[in-house]
Amino acid sequence: MTFVMAMFVGSIAFADEPDTSTKFSGNLRLSYKNMMDTDDNPQEDILSVHYLELRVKKQVGPIGLYVNERINGGFTNTYLYEGWISYKAPGAIGLFKMGAVPQAFGIFANGLYFPKGVPYAKGWMWRYGGGARYDNKFKAGENLDVNVGASYFDRGLTENQRDTVSGRVGIDLGGDIAVKAGGSVQMATLKAEVGDDGIKIGDDSTKMGFAGDITISPKMLPVPVTVLGEFINYSLGDDDAQKGNIMMGQLDVTPISGKGILNSATLSLHFSMDSPTEGDSLTSLIAQAKLVLSKNLIVFAQVFGDTVGDNDMSNKGLRVWFMYLF
Repeated sequence: MTFVMAMFVGSIAFADEPDTSTKFSGNLRLSYKNMMDTDDNPQEDILSVHYLELRVKKQVGPIGLYVNERINGGFTNTYLYEGWISYKAPGAIGLFKMGAVPQAFGIFANGLYFPKGVPYAKGWMWRYGGGARYDNKFKAGENLDVNVGASYFDRGLTENQRDTVSGRVGIDLGGDIAVKAGGSVQMATLKAEVGDDGIKIGDDSTKMGFAGDITISPKMLPVPVTVLGEFINYSLGDDDAQKGNIMMGQLDVTPISGKGILNSATLSLHFSMDSPTEGDSLTSLIAQAKLVLSKNLIVFAQVFGDTVGDNDMSNKGLRVWFMYLF
């Protein structure tokens, strides 16, 4: 309520100010998938509509609105994928958001389409939840910025996850070698499950995660190159089987840009691994080519596969997505 009142009071001075912008946009995504079975024989090819997204963005003075409504490929379900009301506080106080907001933890986006690797699959990247978020950036030097982010979710990734709090503090260093680095923490209450008979199973527990991330982009190279790295230590309960570490590394190279209708071509090589204290490790390998054509058609092509423990690679195949922006 305090936050809402602050937004209301702060917006009074802008009541007569005309709308600065109202933008409607969206995208249609087609998906092609060719998965491989355990005998390395291709399964049936699948071409389908992946998603239709409709977006609205509006800004009036310090008050902003953003909505991203997603419709699934069968056009049988629509839901709010992300969306919030934002308030840019006066001076250097920062930006507040309320709604379906992104979590403030680690490297939020790595530029890959689905799959995005182990951090995404394990719930430590690219997550939204109902709650509030705060962001701010401070100038600490000629080529040095400090940024902070904090978020609270009433409900997290699963039905039994509540009261999720996450935060990240990072630095952005400019110059010939641009560096972004940060440290993050996330804590959540995991409510004990309730059986069909209404009896509580287990006890409430605490989910904890710590992350360090770095992104390096040398400016002196003939083509844009970016290296990403992240390390996550997590605990999902008291048992050793629920604890472990996640490592992620990725190389992005953009060898082509501004060649006719080909606005850019980016090649990405991704490696990520989940190493629990007990049990088999999970390794994910992804190679992606991203083509931006005439700025409104994006093609993502991936080959990928997972390895569990010492087993042969599984869950492997080829996926291609066509995203048309409008």
